[in-house]
Amino acid sequence: AGLGNTERAPMLGLQAAIRPERGQILVTERVRPFLKYPTIQIRQTGEGALQIGASQEDVGLDDGTSAPVISEIANRACQIFPLLEQVRMVRCWAALRVMSADGCPIYQRSQTHPGATLVNCHSGVTLAAAHASALAAWIDGAAAPELLESFSAKRFDVLASSAACAPRVSGNVQLRGSGDRCTDRRYGGVGAARCRT
Repeated sequence: AGLGNTERAPMLGLQAAIRPERGQILVTERVRPFLKYPTIQIRQTGEGALQIGASQEDVGLDDGTSAPVISEIANRACQIFPLLEQVRMVRCWAALRVMSADGCPIYQRSQTHPGATLVNCHSGVTLAAAHASALAAWIDGAAAPELLESFSAKRFDVLASSAACAPRVSGNVQLRGSGDRCTDRRYGGVGAARCRT
């Protein structure tokens, strides 16, 4: 149920301390292969297109794109790989991640509704190996894997009591890296991100 677990989990005696976090990505035209391994921000497909993105935004349920963030993503990519300065962006989009308060997954079995299990995480791909093995057996009724209790939603009861002491980050957009040399320009109705020198 993703973000809907905030409302649905309590119906089954579970708690889902989750929030939406918007992430934006841009995709470039196809270019010659140069990136053998994906980075945190940039991946190259087998066909040569680049998928670029590393934004984290607190904007509620707004899953739209924004030119300033897409431009910042393009700028950072150009700083990392200057050869991208002449590569055109062909599309961009945004999506909402399902994030817990601490960014870690939530795994919890209902004590009041046998068979009901809550699994919330924003990176099912990264955690696929764990989800396909020990976690799948646990969901099916096996004993909890070691350390699984650490990922129970109960940990937020402790976090909530200490939240008043936690430092707060100002602003609603957080991007990895720095710099502001890129702009988003339009060419014939197709978006293009280019870096200024």
